[in-house]
Amino acid sequence: MFDYHVHSLFSADSKMKMEDACEAAIQAGVKEIAFTEHIDYFYPNCDLTFDFDYTDYSKAIDAIREQFKNRITVLKAVEIGIHPFKHTENTQFANLNFFDFIIGSVHLADDLDLHNGDYFKGKDVNQAVENYFLTINKYVKEFHDFNVLGHFTLIKRYLHFVNAHWTEINWSNYDDIVEDTFKTLIDSSRGIEVNMSGFRYRIDCPLPDLPFVKLYRDLGGEIITVGTDAHSKHFVGKHLQLGYEILEKAGFKYVTTFRERKPSFVPLANII
Repeated sequence: MFDYHVHSLFSADSKMKMEDACEAAIQAGVKEIAFTEHIDYFYPNCDLTFDFDYTDYSKAIDAIREQFKNRITVLKAVEIGIHPFKHTENTQFANLNFFDFIIGSVHLADDLDLHNGDYFKGKDVNQAVENYFLTINKYVKEFHDFNVLGHFTLIKRYLHFVNAHWTEINWSNYDDIVEDTFKTLIDSSRGIEVNMSGFRYRIDCPLPDLPFVKLYRDLGGEIITVGTDAHSKHFVGKHLQLGYEILEKAGFKYVTTFRERKPSFVPLANII
């Protein structure tokens, strides 16, 4: 198995040591782990600073690779928060430093945080969801320096701010926007991830879940990863098997891995 979305203490919202993450991953049967530390240069109304020193990070990865050689493969990776104010800085960070793998994620809409509920004020459910999808659609067309789009349908984790649950929504209402977003990614040799953090948030679904993963595949999508989005050792490697089963149900025969930002494809038959 491959956990392609993990945060260590190099991310502002995690205190997990890389060593602890690797030990947990090995115990869970994970063969590759990507430390996708946060870079979010624009994140209003938050006391955390989502930035890290690449040189220190790179040295830490090299040390961990040496410590765990022959036990687990460790990738240099980053999760970049996409926002128009910071496209130039994001591009520079992505291309001036060495990474095996880059996730591009949208954490804000209307320049407001989903996590603390600011974004949902004054919106009904449909307005919130539609605008969220339109924001992602716009951002992936503007910013290209990433390999997969992170946690698509992240908004599911926060619908309690509008007294709703993701199971109450007809997600197919937004297929036109989602299709255009997926086609944009496909046409530019980028992909999506299946992010298992919905289970950590107790909404019991991956982000995205099967219907959107199948839509992506039906449109010709090929590049796809699975990650836990773990911020503590308790979630490293959790629910990855379910993620692979979703890929299989959606019509995939493989999962994608990366080296030097170049994709390879590992048969699901070798994992499931």
